[in-house]
Formats: sequence, structure tokens, C-alpha cells
Amino acid sequence: MFRVSFLASLFLVSLITTFAQPADLTGKIRVSYWGGDLAPDYGVEYHYYKTSSQLIFLDREERSANDYTWNSGTGRLTDSTFAEHFDYTYTGNDTGTFFFSEGGSGEFVTYNASWDLDYDGTPDGEQIDVGILPKYTHKQLGMASLDTSSFWLSNEGVSSSDLSLEFSAQQIDVIASGSSPWGIVNALWVTNSGEINSLSWENDWTISVIMLNSVNVVDGGTRIDSDGDIEAINQAVIWMQLLTTAATIDDDSDFLEIKLQDHNGYKRIVVDSSLAADDYSIPYSPVEAVHIRLSYDSTAAELTSAYSYDGNDYIDLRTSSVAELPSYINGDPIGVSLGAESDNVAISPGENTFKNFVVVSDRDGDGLDDSVETNTGIYVSETDTGTDPSNADSDGDSILDAIEVRQATFGFDPTVSSAARLLDFQQAAAELPGVLTDAQRQGLSLGGVSLTPSAGGGFSFEFMIEESEDLSDWTTVDTITHSLDTSGTKKFIRVRKPE
Repeated sequence: MFRVSFLASLFLVSLITTFAQPADLTGKIRVSYWGGDLAPDYGVEYHYYKTSSQLIFLDREERSANDYTWNSGTGRLTDSTFAEHFDYTYTGNDTGTFFFSEGGSGEFVTYNASWDLDYDGTPDGEQIDVGILPKYTHKQLGMASLDTSSFWLSNEGVSSSDLSLEFSAQQIDVIASGSSPWGIVNALWVTNSGEINSLSWENDWTISVIMLNSVNVVDGGTRIDSDGDIEAINQAVIWMQLLTTAATIDDDSDFLEIKLQDHNGYKRIVVDSSLAADDYSIPYSPVEAVHIRLSYDSTAAELTSAYSYDGNDYIDLRTSSVAELPSYINGDPIGVSLGAESDNVAISPGENTFKNFVVVSDRDGDGLDDSVETNTGIYVSETDTGTDPSNADSDGDSILDAIEVRQATFGFDPTVSSAARLLDFQQAAAELPGVLTDAQRQGLSLGGVSLTPSAGGGFSFEFMIEESEDLSDWTTVDTITHSLDTSGTKKFIRVRKPE
């Protein structure tokens, strides 16, 4: 019996995929969830690795600055201040499990201390450093990707085994066991390198996604929630959501949701927003995917939501002004998330899905869409430029990022100064036939000139002189035609105005 059990254990261990331990923890936050603790607290503790040798520990009862050492080879964190240690095993790039030397184990997630996951305007690392717990009640789950977009996952009120988002190359599936009376899961839009993406109030942008909510929800009656509102006992909801740091007076980070909502079998598209006094809703077809689009007009300071069943003929849902929104007045960044809720409803793959999530925005005005500016500092391709989406000239060489991307085949790089390469081209222009420098262009003034090849190796030049009183309607005054013989040796030709 002992031998069989031992061999089975070895076999199970061999199936677990482990990831390399990070060499340095500086600038990271580790959120630890102790096994068995339930929502909303989840037994959460924070380690903010302020330097390579000092961490800030914070939970709901204490804060301390501890000295530590990190062994990336074994995954052991030794807390020298309290003579304790943790053994960490990474099962993903930023997730894994831990064992504590004094007893106990659990799961962990790490993320960048500069992130503001609770959207209160202060990086989480700075909050933890001064003893302020991040306000999010969601349990952090780590990163996942859909197509070229990446998301940071979290859930609330339910375990990930009861409600989760499953990612594939084509879509995100909402999966729910149906055993939980209430639970939500969120996917915050982040860059491929893990930084939180944000949109700006200063330029136009459009967000689109295809959502399907086809699950069959049975009428289970209603209840009164903690806010005194009437809620359906059985419901399945999926949404696209806007977040910001000063969205409303009560600091609620989400200020607009477009939802496919099924309450007790009643299916609606709902625009839920603090920008209006009440929600707007219409029925939707449960057997068809709905194309949802949210557009922002920076000139009018308006958000317009719309839907379509074919992706072409969109029907507007609601247009709202953001001019009085504190976030707009402050110029705060805007985040985007996808999410789902399941209350007593089992959801199988393919029933509730997200597809084709696309954000079109150029917040720095450099001619590149934010989605391709991956901020890695390394140019890979036109779809992975490595540039900073908030800096029009990422490498500071006075050439817009988009120009350097277009000219990458000629040795220009938007992440490394191309000033020397540009100088090479300017010097070559003075010698190459058919290329004019700025100085050579100064004496050249052409308008209405046509060059027509003629028989025998010549050219016919035709000049039209026109006049106008309003720069709109022009009248021909004279036409001058001249032929030039270019047979034999090559000739360079120029037309200029007299001195």
C-alpha cells in the first residue's frame, strides 16, 4: 500500500508545470491568500518589496518593515526580522503556491508596485508603504491573453473553481458551476508586458467587443440586496466596463457598464452609468452574438454606446456628456475591463463569451494605435513596436514613432535614436540624382506643370497660368508649351522662378 501511494504521488507531481523564480523582487507586490479563508477577506497579506533587502508587510492588523533575503534558485524568502521563511513555487509567470515555515500554506499573485488596482489614484506600492490597504475586494488571479490583448484577472464573492474566465486564441468563455448564490469575475485590460492600459480624455477612442449571453436562466424570484434594491435571485450577466480614479463622488471606480443581462429569464442590453439618472435598456436576442461599441468624442466630450447584430449597422443606445465627471475635469486615466456575474446559474463553454475585443486609440498622437505600442523598449514589428503609448517620440530623437516604424526597413528604430541614420540620409540626398534637399527646393516653385514624354527622346513642358479672386474658382490666363530634346546624354531639368 505504501509503495503504490508513493509512486502515485510522484506521478502527480511530475504533471505540475513550474516556472522560473524571478531573480529580483524589487518593485513588486506579492499578495498572499491563505488556504481555506473565504471572501471577502481571503486571509489576504501583502509583501511590498521596496528594495532588494527590505520589504513592507501589511495585513488588516499590522504593518512592519522587514529585512529579507531572496534565493531565486530555491524560491525561499527568508524574513530576517522575524527569523521565518516562505517557500514559493511559481505555477505561472506571476502566480503560484507557498508554504510558511511556521505552518500554513496558500496561493499568491505578484504584480508591479506601480499599478493602481483599486483605482484610487495612488500606486498600490505607495499605499502599502504607508500602511493603507488597497481597497479592492477582488481576489487577484493573474494574467491571461486573448488574441493580441492581455488582461489581469480577479474575482469576488466566489472561488475560481465556481466562476472563471477561460481564455483561448479566439474567445473568452465564462464558466460557472451554478453552486454559488453570488459571484463576479473581472478581466482588466493590460499591456502584453503587464502594465495597466489606460485611455485619455484628450483624444478620441473606440472600444468594441462581441458578447454572447445565451445561457438559459430559470425564474427564481427576487430578493432585496444590501442597498435596498430588488435583485433577481437567478441571473447571468456579462459586461464591458469603464473605470477611473475619480469617477463618482463616492469614489466608485466603475462609472459605465454596457451589459448583456439575464435576470430570471428576462434578457436585456443595459447601459448602467453614473452619467445619467437612470439605466437604459432594451431586449436582446439570446441566440445571436451582440456587437457592442463605445465611442468617445473628445471635441464634444461625449460617450456614445451602440449595438449591432451584424457588426455593420449599429444602433445608438445612449449618448452622455462627461463634462461634469470629476475624472474628466481632473484629466484622470480611464481603464477598461470585461466581466461576468453568475448567481445560481451554471454556465458551460460557448454559452457566455467575449470575442474580438478591440481598442482603437492614439493617446500620444504619434500616428500609431496604442494597441501596437507595447512599451517594451524593443522594436519587433509594426504590431509590436516596443514604443511608449504616452510618448509620441519614445526614443527622443525628434522623429515621430510612426515615421520610424514606417521606415524601419531603412534602419530606423522607434526605440533607439535614429538621429545618425537620418543624418546619413540627408547627406546622401545632396549627391543622389532625383533627390532634393531643403536648400535645393527653396528656388523651386511649381504649380500646374505637366511633363509629357515625346517621340525621339524628348519632353514637352506645359505651364498653365491661372488667376482667382477667392482661391476656389480659377480661370486660365495663358498656357505655355516648350519642348526639350533629351536624346543622347542624360540631363537634369529644373524649373524655377526668376531672381
